[in-house]
Amino acid sequence: MTIPTPSARPKILVADDTTAEREHARRALELAGYRVSVVEDGQRAIEAFARERPDLVMLDVVMPRLSGLDACRILKAQTRGDYVPIILVSSRNSAAARVEGLRCGADDYLGKPYDEEELRARIEALLRIRHAATAASSPVGRGDAAFASGGEAGGATTDERFMRRFEEEFDRARRYSDPLACLRIELAEGTSAEAARALRDAVEISVRKIDLVHRYGAHAYLVILPNTHFPGALSVAERIVQRARRLPGVGEPVDLSVGIAFFPSRDVHAFSDLLDLTDRALARAREEGAGYICLYQHEGYLYRPEEPADEVEPGR
Repeated sequence: MTIPTPSARPKILVADDTTAEREHARRALELAGYRVSVVEDGQRAIEAFARERPDLVMLDVVMPRLSGLDACRILKAQTRGDYVPIILVSSRNSAAARVEGLRCGADDYLGKPYDEEELRARIEALLRIRHAATAASSPVGRGDAAFASGGEAGGATTDERFMRRFEEEFDRARRYSDPLACLRIELAEGTSAEAARALRDAVEISVRKIDLVHRYGAHAYLVILPNTHFPGALSVAERIVQRARRLPGVGEPVDLSVGIAFFPSRDVHAFSDLLDLTDRALARAREEGAGYICLYQHEGYLYRPEEPADEVEPGR
C-alpha cells in the first residue's frame, strides 16, 4: 500500500446514508493517508463537491434525496473538462447493476461488503490515471491532437507518437494490473463525408479526457480506454454507434462497425496482441452487418445497439 506524502494527499469525498458504512470508508482511506470528507446523501455530495473539489468521489448507489446513480450523472456532466474519478459502491452487485452504474458514468463499481485493501488498490489506480491526465503536457487524448490523421503532414510521426503512447499505457496497465480496452471503429467503404463527420463528432463527445484517440484517414478510429472493463467499453462503443446515427446532417444510414479487445486476457501479452485481437473483432463485426459491435476477450461477443432514445447519457 502506497501512503501519499503530506504535500500530495488527495482528497476523497464519500457519500453514504449509513453511518457505519461512512465511518468504515473513512477509516480505511485515512489509514492509507488520504484526506476524507463524508456526507449523507447524493444531494449533499453535489454541494460538497462544489465547495471542496475532491480528487475522487465514492458514492453509495441507494441513498435518499438523490441516488448515487443520479449524483454520478450530475458530477460527470459538471466535470467534463476535468477528469474526476467516481466509484459506485452497493450491496446490489449483479452484472446488471454494475453495467447500469458504469453506463451512468462511473469509473468503477465495487460491491458491498468490500475488502479494504481492494478499495484502496482501486482508488490508487484511478488516482494514477487522474494524475496522468492532469500532468501530461501534450497528451494524445481528447482535443486537437486526438484527431490527427495519419494522412496529414507529418502523419508517420503522428502514428509513431500514438503507438508509443499506446505502448506506454499498456505497460502501465500491466505493471499495476489495471484493465485496458482497445476499440477500432470503422465506416464502410464509400461512406459520405457527412457520415464521416458524424462519426468524428460521435467519437469526440463519447470519450474522456484521458482516453487516447487516433484517426486513420476519414473513416476509421483507434481508441484506447485506460482503466476500463468490458461493460465500460461496451457502453462507450454503444454511445458512439447511437450518436453517429442521430447527429444532424446525416441523410443516410451510417454503416459503422466496432471491434473491441481487452487487457488482461489470456491471449494478450503485449500491446501488439491487443491490436491484433481488436482487428479480428472488427472483422467479425463487419461480417454481421452495419451497426454491430464485437467484443473479444476469451471468445467473441456480438452486440447490435438498438435505435437510440431521445437522450443518451454522457460519461461512462
